[in-house]
Amino acid sequence: MKENRMLQYKKTIILVILLLQAVLSVAQQDKIIVAYNFLQQGNLDSAKIIIDKAVVDSESVNDGEAWYLRGFIYKSIYIKSEKGNRQSPCRLEALNSFKRSFLIDTSRENIQKNTQNIKYLSSTLYNDVATSLDSINYKIAIDNFDKFRLFYMLIDTSQTSFRKRDIEFLKALASVYTQIYETDRKGKTEFLNLAKTTYLKVLQIDKNNYTANYNMGILYYNQAVNLINQSDYDIDIVALNDIQDNSIKLFKEALPFMEKANEIEPKRRETLLGMSGIYFSLNEKEKSDLYKQKLQEIGN
Repeated sequence: MKENRMLQYKKTIILVILLLQAVLSVAQQDKIIVAYNFLQQGNLDSAKIIIDKAVVDSESVNDGEAWYLRGFIYKSIYIKSEKGNRQSPCRLEALNSFKRSFLIDTSRENIQKNTQNIKYLSSTLYNDVATSLDSINYKIAIDNFDKFRLFYMLIDTSQTSFRKRDIEFLKALASVYTQIYETDRKGKTEFLNLAKTTYLKVLQIDKNNYTANYNMGILYYNQAVNLINQSDYDIDIVALNDIQDNSIKLFKEALPFMEKANEIEPKRRETLLGMSGIYFSLNEKEKSDLYKQKLQEIGN
């Protein structure tokens, strides 16, 4: 008798647990439905509050549809309220949600709809990179480019595509660093070093990139010329010798980059001028005249 009661009691407990699980599951589904309805009504703030609660529950934390809905809600908020914000937090939340859905649910339909949204939002990041590449906002551009790469690589693993974009971005960034340096050559030498480092990154990707080779040569050449021009007339002989030694060293550093640029495009006037100028500065007049002659031939 007692054993029957215990058995009955256990069955009751199991039944209650199952009923509670069913109720919780329905409640969880209700949250997703409520969030969706708020989205349909255009009540994005309420939709965001509900979906944020839904995705942290155990029933939906691994639900690709729930995370997709969250991404769509945050994307809608971004389009409505934060489109002009190059550091939009809602755009980032949307991308992270689409990424989560993309990785959880690998069905063709889910992959397709997440891909479409990730591609769109990634393109807005890339556009914001272009509008931020200046002496004031360049750090925003760097951050957005890193985010663009992170999310776009989910949907396009082509190394060729990223190689081209990386080179374009790095060349533009190096140009910005150079512009900042030119505003204060004595006080902002760290930007000269950043420009050189960034062009070298381009050359690690493509050693035959004309722009990176030429600009590296010009940076060293101009650095040497500036060093000479900044010396005082009443400088002592020891200091003058140091300046001459350092300038010659910089001209020599410029030479292999300018030679490479000339090898890549042997009929570019600016490269021939650079070669002539470097050899003249190194007191190699015969070689300097050779490139002057090539310049004349191109002119003729």
